[in-house]
Amino acid sequence: MRKIIAVDIDGYIAERTPEKSYDFASFTPKREVIEKINTLYKQGHVIIYHTARHPSYYEVTYAWLLAQGCWFHALRMGKMAADHYLDDRNANLEDL
Repeated sequence: MRKIIAVDIDGYIAERTPEKSYDFASFTPKREVIEKINTLYKQGHVIIYHTARHPSYYEVTYAWLLAQGCWFHALRMGKMAADHYLDDRNANLEDL
């Protein structure tokens, strides 16, 4: 069954660094997690990256996702309704 999967960015697919808290372009990607999310995309699930970042960071966030090889259907600024949330404070990939 095809599912809508919302994936958090900061802390889940991107390592946050306190000294660069708003330098989103320099965040370190979690490659293993990104590959697992890309596998879900290939399986036909709808992948929507979401973040609580201010909308003014949309462009830099979108560019970072592309540069890291993330496959996705949409990027949403703010939380949204979904079947599952993959978040550093919620469900994990192993839960799906």
